[in-house]
Amino acid sequence: MQFGRDFRRRLETVLRCPTAPFHEGRVHRLILDAVAASRRLRAREDAFGNLEVTYGAGRPRLLFACHTDHPALEATGNGSATIRGGIRPRALRGARLLGLDGLLAARAGAVKGGGRVRLEGGGPGRGTPLVLDLPLPTVGRYVRARAVDDLLAVAACLTMFDRLHKARWRGTVGALFTRAEEVGFAGALGWVRTTRTPRTTTIVNLEMSSARPHTPQGSGPILRVGDRLTAFSQDVLAELEETAAGLERRGKGFRWQRALMDGGACEATVYAHAGFRTGALCLPLRNYHNHAPGGGVAREYVAADDAENLVRWMTAHARAFARVDGRRSIDRRLGRLWRNHRARLRRTAREVNR
Repeated sequence: MQFGRDFRRRLETVLRCPTAPFHEGRVHRLILDAVAASRRLRAREDAFGNLEVTYGAGRPRLLFACHTDHPALEATGNGSATIRGGIRPRALRGARLLGLDGLLAARAGAVKGGGRVRLEGGGPGRGTPLVLDLPLPTVGRYVRARAVDDLLAVAACLTMFDRLHKARWRGTVGALFTRAEEVGFAGALGWVRTTRTPRTTTIVNLEMSSARPHTPQGSGPILRVGDRLTAFSQDVLAELEETAAGLERRGKGFRWQRALMDGGACEATVYAHAGFRTGALCLPLRNYHNHAPGGGVAREYVAADDAENLVRWMTAHARAFARVDGRRSIDRRLGRLWRNHRARLRRTAREVNR
């Protein structure tokens, strides 16, 4: 499959951004730059710094949601740093740490317990965010970067907007970019408590989820039916599946998977618990949260074909959303089964119950 040049450009920009929980400013500036460059986009910021970007006029009935942070560390100012997000402390030992300006700030030393590591040489001042010093992003057969989770989803949303604009689509769709997900859904929790978005709105959460034997890389993006805490809306899943089936029929290398990804929880649980129609898509990720297979740290990576198919799925679903109906889709399937079996079921009823 050909990887879209538009997506590649977005990835090469977004994936370079250093980001950390509560320190997502560089990513948000790129999003706002994209809004400023397009007549079809408008942005709104809530009290917690979450961004809602809308393509088209009116209020969107469909939102794709992703977060703009990635696990990192925060200096305590007394020669150590606290881990913000799900990185195992032992994996960090000896890792070079950068400030958000890209300059070397410290090297991680011994584990201190309580999610803290010692910084060799003392380290920077209290509150300074520190990210891993890893090679720059590359896009080939795989997309590799320090923070594929969840910055690839940010680039996917911006590419979806680009493609809708190029196609001169006149509908409306939105994207929600949340903050501080890695420390426990902080931005999403703030958003659901203050937003005036109607609960009838459909939210499709976008994530990177650790690849498993039953969800291999290269087999397509995953329709995530639930996480460790929640099973998502059956109707929304049916709508997403209907869009995927249409893409599959048209060919051109589209592949997708369906699975319960219960290795952890994601923001979709927050939206579902708040009463929104909720679904989720994810990509199978390797080196989740920068954990290298043999210990230490490394760049995360996903299959480039899976990433391209995610954008195709999102773009097609935005365009089809007004026409798809999850309940009607399930009704049709069950109706076909009933028509196939009802006559024989009646004919055999008497002999079964003799």
